[in-house]
Amino acid sequence: MFKIVQMVPALGWGGAQVFCIQLCNELANYPGYEVTLVCMYDHNPSVHLPLELLDKRVKFRTLGKHSGPDFKIFSRIHKLLEEIKPDVVHTHLHTGYYCFLAYLKMKSRPFKKIHTFHNLVKKDIPWYGRRAYYYFFKNNIIHPVSISEEVFKSAVKEFGTSVKTLIHNGSVAVEPSAAFQEVTASVNKLKKNAATKVLINVARISKQKNQQLLLDCMKTFETENANVIALILGDYTPDSKGLYENLIQHKPGNVHFLGKIKNVGDYYLNADAFVLSSVYEGLPISLLEAISAGVIPACTPAGGVVNIVNGDTGFLSKDISYNAYLDTLRQYLNTGKEEIERMRMNCKKLYEKEYSMTSCAARYNLLYKS
Repeated sequence: MFKIVQMVPALGWGGAQVFCIQLCNELANYPGYEVTLVCMYDHNPSVHLPLELLDKRVKFRTLGKHSGPDFKIFSRIHKLLEEIKPDVVHTHLHTGYYCFLAYLKMKSRPFKKIHTFHNLVKKDIPWYGRRAYYYFFKNNIIHPVSISEEVFKSAVKEFGTSVKTLIHNGSVAVEPSAAFQEVTASVNKLKKNAATKVLINVARISKQKNQQLLLDCMKTFETENANVIALILGDYTPDSKGLYENLIQHKPGNVHFLGKIKNVGDYYLNADAFVLSSVYEGLPISLLEAISAGVIPACTPAGGVVNIVNGDTGFLSKDISYNAYLDTLRQYLNTGKEEIERMRMNCKKLYEKEYSMTSCAARYNLLYKS
């Protein structure tokens, strides 16, 4: 039995968490593999992703960490790994820090230790964490992986030649759910008429995702009576509640905040374009989901977005300024049907070639076995 542990802090509604669930599910298809997903915090169904998304063959464990400093978590991780005796431990987000002590205690055990950067390194890890990782990477204790070319460049700049591996993020292709017709009807009610263009933003409400820029552009379209609406699908954390309330209070009438949505795929399939106005990114799962459905991206040049979106696959603004992004959205709205259809097909082809979860898991599996 080949045992793999995937570890995240908690199953919050974020791209990295969705990625971990989908990677676990894909690896569970491999014969002779035992996959365990470990969360440091206990699962809270009211704020976390539903466990029904996890394949029943994947084991799920939580370690009961409480918020703030919790030194017991180090011994709990060590105890769990001693119990499972994994062949691979693959950490995501800040779980890597919490494994350091267990890794040092288990030096004699020959299991593979992988850590994936899900964002530009200086945005993903505080300075003290980067210094600690430098030791573990330099001494070949942990093998770092970057999810996009831009993330890889940031990791090499920070850690040097110990960074060697780039594995593109992957996602499961969007498919309609049983609620698809219901979603279609609800989206149609928000449209002015059958010709209304529907823009979709799938992202948590945060300064990083920069929804204010999207709202500013949509205000301009509203004053011009442009036949376009924007749907924003995403939750907010307690820290961003004030930001969310300000956005809601000042939003134009052509923008609709739909909150946390389980069947997000139905909304992609009812959208014309995927809009992302982020300040920085790693490689958003939401973007991969969009191109899997052939939804044209119109994005700011944030992180790994620039490695996907170009003149053949969508619209990329010069920078994150209002004027640049407004011009990008105008360019999309003014592009003819034939050119849009060509881009749609290019998006789907790119997804199948580089960004499906099947190909992503296969690349990780090669690393696990190396």
